[in-house]
Amino acid sequence: MESIRAAHNLTIELYPTSWRLVNGTLDPADPSRLAALFEASAQGITCSPAFTQARQLPAEQLTPAEISRVVVGWAPESNNWHLGILLAARPNSGPQVRWCGLASWPSGESADHMVQAKLAGQSLARIIDRPFHLIPAAAQPINPLGDTQSLQPTQRLDVPEIEVETPTAAEIPDISVKEPPFEFENWEFSATPKGYVWQLRGKSLVMIGGRVLTFTVITVLFFVLGVGTRSRGLAAVNPDWLPNLGLAVGVLMALLAIYNLGRFLMISDIVIDVNQHEVRHQGRFTRQVAWRIPFDRIQYLVLSQSAATATGRKGKDQPMRIAQEAWLHVYDSEVFRPVVSLGHVEGISVQWDVVRVLQKMQGRRHLHLAHYDTPAHHAALVMGRVVDKPVWLDIR
Repeated sequence: MESIRAAHNLTIELYPTSWRLVNGTLDPADPSRLAALFEASAQGITCSPAFTQARQLPAEQLTPAEISRVVVGWAPESNNWHLGILLAARPNSGPQVRWCGLASWPSGESADHMVQAKLAGQSLARIIDRPFHLIPAAAQPINPLGDTQSLQPTQRLDVPEIEVETPTAAEIPDISVKEPPFEFENWEFSATPKGYVWQLRGKSLVMIGGRVLTFTVITVLFFVLGVGTRSRGLAAVNPDWLPNLGLAVGVLMALLAIYNLGRFLMISDIVIDVNQHEVRHQGRFTRQVAWRIPFDRIQYLVLSQSAATATGRKGKDQPMRIAQEAWLHVYDSEVFRPVVSLGHVEGISVQWDVVRVLQKMQGRRHLHLAHYDTPAHHAALVMGRVVDKPVWLDIR
């Protein structure tokens, strides 16, 4: 099985003899697999009741003969690809064909998701043995009905206006985003007069400062003993090379003290400045800015994490407690900028049975708090809300 990620939390599953469109909901008849919104094979097409109603399809069961063709088209208005089918004209609906949208991909450059959209469309057309038509990203309008049929101005195919909805999205519980502060192993995310800031926690600062002080004291001690023994004869030493060893250890301790002092002075914060509308990596003490990204240059945020592991439930009807490692990045159209490495993060999962299946699938997906309700996921959504950009979840 090969899977293709689409927008709106949809996934297309490609099999040798079937084609399935799923959105992460488990199949009640077979909990080991996801329920299909739209499933096609050579024998016919089966749609879920919610999908049939949302698309106003004539029936939940369709035959390949009822499909005129499979179409993949570029929508210049929204800068993304759309996949759908043209339903053949029916005797009681006149000579008009009808468009039924199946999936779309995130907005971007035309080359971003063209291969995935084309593969999904060609696979569906092959499975149901119907013609496939590609509407490329072209300046001139292309007739999707074929070269032998004219496309009148009043008969335009509104592919760009098709919005793919998730008919069963209501089944995902709506969990409100919590407001900071949030504390992690080494970091904390809090509100400030300028906006929000990611900072190393006080215990981390104390730990680094303590190392500087400890190594400095040891350096002074070894230098006093080493130099004093050699020059002032503070004590008889046997063997006589021990003072030299003490001086060498003192030099090593001095280097470690300098290294940790540099770490302390170079401690940086990630500032989300709502006044200047930018995210910047700024030294806490030096105030030196390593990089800054205006809000309008940010494309999206990515919360990468290891696959969550279950740690048990407090009660039979309680959510599953989970744990994972997490990292947060922002993408500025050129490179991914690391924001924080959060380390071990704990929380709960309201839909753990769904999460166990989704974690086996590669690729990015929308972040749902019903799947991962942890401080890291709340903090990522708060930051995404402030910069007004989407937040994607990536399972490593």
